Amino acid sequence: MEYTQVNGYLIPNLTLSEQPAQSIGKYGEIRREFLRENTPVTFDLMLMEGTLYPHLLEVDKSAREQINQTMQQLIRQTPMPNRKTDPLGWAQQMNLLKAQAEEMVMPMLYAL
Repeated sequence: MEYTQVNGYLIPNLTLSEQPAQSIGKYGEIRREFLRENTPVTFDLMLMEGTLYPHLLEVDKSAREQINQTMQQLIRQTPMPNRKTDPLGWAQQMNLLKAQAEEMVMPMLYAL
């Protein structure tokens, strides 16, 4: 590790590794905020080691996959209004199902 001397103190030259331009998504952001607010030591350690961004990408990907699977199951189990004759009813039902699926994923985002 390299150091720079400033006013008699040796300061380590720390730089963050380059991260891909891929967005961490909604669920990755929720996880990032949870880690930052509730486990700052873990957050800082993961940030310095360069493991935070891949972790957030994986959490976001897993959450999206679980939501999609849950949505498919809920759509099969729930009678849906006809999309052509009742588009607002269909959209309302889809939003309700998505909210239920997201509610099932949230504990995963807030796990320590």
